[in-house]
Amino acid sequence: MNISYTIDGHFDMLTDVCRRRRQGEHQVIRRRFYPAFASGHVTGVVASIFVDSCHLPYGAMEQAMEQVGALHCEIEESPDILMLCTCAADFQTAADTGRVGILMSFEGAEPVSSCMVLHSFYAAGVRGLGLAWSRRNQAADGCDFSGNLKKGGLTPFGLNLVREAETLSMFIDVSHLSDEGVEDVLNHTCCPIAATHSDARAVAYSNRNLTDGQMAEIARRGGIAGLNGCSIIASQVKEEACSEKLLDHLDHMIDVMGDGHVGFGFDFCDPFLTDMSPRDLALMPYPSFDLVGGHAALPDFLRKMAAHGYSRERIRKIAGENWLEFFRRRKL
Repeated sequence: MNISYTIDGHFDMLTDVCRRRRQGEHQVIRRRFYPAFASGHVTGVVASIFVDSCHLPYGAMEQAMEQVGALHCEIEESPDILMLCTCAADFQTAADTGRVGILMSFEGAEPVSSCMVLHSFYAAGVRGLGLAWSRRNQAADGCDFSGNLKKGGLTPFGLNLVREAETLSMFIDVSHLSDEGVEDVLNHTCCPIAATHSDARAVAYSNRNLTDGQMAEIARRGGIAGLNGCSIIASQVKEEACSEKLLDHLDHMIDVMGDGHVGFGFDFCDPFLTDMSPRDLALMPYPSFDLVGGHAALPDFLRKMAAHGYSRERIRKIAGENWLEFFRRRKL
């Protein structure tokens, strides 16, 4: 299938890359991730900056800065296959030159202690602000995996961060936010926003997934939602988690949002779960697994989409063009 752009809107590789570089390894992405990118014809990823709970509260900024530095070092070591991206045009250049474009985004605002610090991360190339993971921080309440809805939204500091990110043309990511937090973002911004790795709550009832109302408003503003391939997001019941379930989510998201506002945000996490702290793993309803099979299996998933009845034009949009359009609308 002739697809010019395949972009994964959420991938947690930076913690792994950083840990391995601390141990003396080099060209980690080339050796550990690029073969799957190449097999899956991946042209771009949004790489999350995530801090495990074992490093909180005092080590968040250091951990985040090391992840940013690790990516810059990786790109310097492998400029033939990797490219730092901060806008849609960069992703196009990366694809045109046979490289994988990488854009950095926070998954949780723990490292951002002030608006000035946000400017520092922006200068280092970070372009996305996910306000929370599945826990509470100084900016917002995250939603847990158990279905127990938290009632806190954005704090005053969180609202200031959102406004500052908006002035910087960073995109706001509402995946992991409590419903109240999503509402606060929608009430205090006018820019296109993203839910980089969230499925449809109507298909799998979890507060990690989006309601129809949230999806409709995100689409109305020119935003995007990324289809999450992580089993605990796609299905609360382990036995029902499969790629067909993902297509159910995709059908529903397109029905609500239109096919111009849905992309991929697969959240492939199988390689990283063994390195998560027991505290964070305990938040999950069951041991998670990837429903697609990683980036190398993306061509098979695209063929399943085609067999499901999706046209080539619709597949091109979902695979990558919608992310490019979102970045353009957000003026990245």
